[in-house]
Amino acid sequence: MDLPNVSKYAFVLSKGKQNSVVKKGLFCITQTSEGWLIGIVEKIILENEYFSNVQTVKDYNENNLNVIKGMFPSENFEYGIAIIKCLGIISFKDETKTKISNIKRMLFPAKPGAEVHLCSEEILSEFLGFNNKNGLNLGKVKIADFDAKIDINRLLNKHFATLAISGAGKSYLTSVLLEELLLRDKESGVPAIVLIDVHGEYVYFHNIKKFKNRVSIQDSSYFQISVPKLFAKSFKKYQENISAAQVRELNKILTKIRNQKQSKSYTIKDIIDNIENDEEINKSTQQALIGWLDELDYLQLFGSQENPPIKHLLKTGNLTIFNLQSETSIRKKQIIVDYIASQLFYFRKKNKIPPFLLIIEESHQFCPEAAQSKAISKWIIETIAREGRKFMACLNLISQRPKRLSSTALSQCNSKLILKISNPYDLKHIQESDESITKSYTDMISSLAVGELLIVGNAVNYPAFIEVRQRICDQTKSRSLLEMCSHWWNIHEKERN
Repeated sequence: MDLPNVSKYAFVLSKGKQNSVVKKGLFCITQTSEGWLIGIVEKIILENEYFSNVQTVKDYNENNLNVIKGMFPSENFEYGIAIIKCLGIISFKDETKTKISNIKRMLFPAKPGAEVHLCSEEILSEFLGFNNKNGLNLGKVKIADFDAKIDINRLLNKHFATLAISGAGKSYLTSVLLEELLLRDKESGVPAIVLIDVHGEYVYFHNIKKFKNRVSIQDSSYFQISVPKLFAKSFKKYQENISAAQVRELNKILTKIRNQKQSKSYTIKDIIDNIENDEEINKSTQQALIGWLDELDYLQLFGSQENPPIKHLLKTGNLTIFNLQSETSIRKKQIIVDYIASQLFYFRKKNKIPPFLLIIEESHQFCPEAAQSKAISKWIIETIAREGRKFMACLNLISQRPKRLSSTALSQCNSKLILKISNPYDLKHIQESDESITKSYTDMISSLAVGELLIVGNAVNYPAFIEVRQRICDQTKSRSLLEMCSHWWNIHEKERN
């Protein structure tokens, strides 16, 4: 065994501890010539010299086991070896060895024969970069079993992604994160939160008494984009078939309407009427513009006034949920998300709204990877991902198909909360988007249980496995398929039978 080296070292387990204390994933500490070395148990090997000879194993199996054990206690020759992956050398601020002053790479192997100890909760918490005073408590660190309190600045300020297959616990984890943010005192610092809720999974927050005054629900059925605020190029964004010549003519019409309407209150139908009555417009251009605008008007997303008023909607520490559950058209949903994100980013750059966290469920629908994709909302999401950090415009992308999510946006998410993912293409995409995710981590990601996550990136100093805590306000009750079928029959079909 070519150990120790600057990457790994091995130690022999104390008798009787190989099946109790030391486990894979446990953090250990040992003293070296450079300082205190923190490592993680990567592999455990059980050896037995008695069974190293093939003939011995053959005799052992062919003879009476109880007789052999009585004559020769083979278990006394059993011992365990733990393979430790070296994480970093730490230095302490004082002799109490409770506060870390420095973390650096290992440059010289650990000394053979040195004692190896379990890493204490205090040291490990600081080594991982947790904030025990003001951090967001997402759950317990696996194996070590202490609270994983993630530093809010490190997690939010440089964007983060939540990735997992359907049913692995993405929505549950997001609910826990929202609870942590809503439970924080506004004076201690917390951004305004905007959530794009595609399936209506989070509207229950409005019914929780302790959050009621800090949560507002905006139903997409009443969503409306203000037509007077749109320019000719804005219409082209929502209706890309409008040509450059048609944009020029539309710009003239809009200028004319604004000069006539002192109140600046008009709709798409008013624009269409003006186009029909304008004798100077080329007939083919006129008919094409009317067709494109009529198609936009059919979406029932455009009106004379903005609803809700984005600029006055956001408040520090409050949660605003845009419920898109009733929408079936992906195009309508993309237009809604594009408008919301564009307004938020514009007002934040002008410092007219507080710093915010924009959470987008099913983000692969709104910011897909495909180059040929015509997703209307893709450009603004990628823009916030690239530039939002400068203006405290934070982004959380949630997806069950990382492969279909824009690599440009995903690569800008400096932290990733990864629950179970089994699709090899998704795993490869994640690995390519973050150099800290190695092949060994992707193997472990595919075997995670529901509610277990790997957090990597800027939020922590070193990747950590966490078991998500229970929600404080769990008001949702999951039902099985059979229960739902029985409920439907009792409500809708029982009387007819």
